[in-house]
Amino acid sequence: MEEFNDPVLRCDSCNELVKRTTLHKLGNCGKCGNKRVRNLTVFNDEEKAQMEAWGFHDFVNEYEAIDDES
Repeated sequence: MEEFNDPVLRCDSCNELVKRTTLHKLGNCGKCGNKRVRNLTVFNDEEKAQMEAWGFHDFVNEYEAIDDES
């Protein structure tokens, strides 16, 4: 499995946000079981709130959320 440094990743199959710790623990996406993930580059306000609830405030602040209403 490829080594990722970001604390939050995106599943290539279902687009669910996946915590890196969950990926290491389960070996796949906890929602669909897919093993392919990618680094997170954009996210919406709902995903931002989810990451902040996980405690990844510093990570979230490095990126700008996209506007869902565009």
